[in-house]
Amino acid sequence: MGTVTLGGSLPDKLEAIAAAGFSGIELMEWDLQGFSAPVARAMADDLGLEIVNYQPLRDFEGGPRNQLAAKLDRVERVFDRMEQLRTSTLILCSNVTDVSDLDDDEVAGDLALLGERAAARGFSIGYEALSWGLRVNTFRQAWRLIERSGAENVGLVLDSFHTLALNDRFDDLSEVPPDRIALIQVSDAPRMNLDVMSWSRHHRCLPGRGDFDVTGFLAPVLANGYDGPISLEIFNDTYKAWPLAPLARQGMSALRDVTSAAMLSVSRGGRQFHEHRI
Repeated sequence: MGTVTLGGSLPDKLEAIAAAGFSGIELMEWDLQGFSAPVARAMADDLGLEIVNYQPLRDFEGGPRNQLAAKLDRVERVFDRMEQLRTSTLILCSNVTDVSDLDDDEVAGDLALLGERAAARGFSIGYEALSWGLRVNTFRQAWRLIERSGAENVGLVLDSFHTLALNDRFDDLSEVPPDRIALIQVSDAPRMNLDVMSWSRHHRCLPGRGDFDVTGFLAPVLANGYDGPISLEIFNDTYKAWPLAPLARQGMSALRDVTSAAMLSVSRGGRQFHEHRI
């Protein structure tokens, strides 16, 4: 479960997530306000939680060339924190600034450079297409750039909201090699007449409580053999005020239900699926 799903302090979030039966967390950088990385790691260890990834790195790929050195310096400081957290994956969100003056080769080159820096530290990168990204807003575009970069330690992050909010097709998710998918994030949402960024950041909900076909989104990836982590990442203002423990339990139930439904869909199609982590 992404820590962003719950309100409250980091210790309270971790306790609720562990008690609900999750095996790990996605840790947001702002959750470390008031806590050092070693303290956060110790709290997770005490509860048996893996820190699956650290996020977000924003607006890295593309952009003015004279800013690249400063961005790389910032990345190295992030890697220092990841070492203390003992997590190996950094989530990069697609650039939302105006980088229209750069071509795909330059953007892919930045991904390759980031992957090289990460590999030198023993890390990997998960690249996520934000649905309001100005150059990259679909998983298809993100995957094309990852392939072009040639960086074996840069994988694709799939987020059900970003695909389903755009009414983007997802049948071809099965064409992405499962070992190149870094993470799957799931959430639902009601259909709303709202700009996609506001919709995403304030109105997501648990799978099965909105209007999205989250089951259909998961099915082709599971059918293709994906066995990595599946996480709840839900930005919802109302959820922040809910009691943490019941919401975490409801989250686990919703996540199990949607993954079970997706696997049932796969098995009805005569295909095998693999176990995955939640």
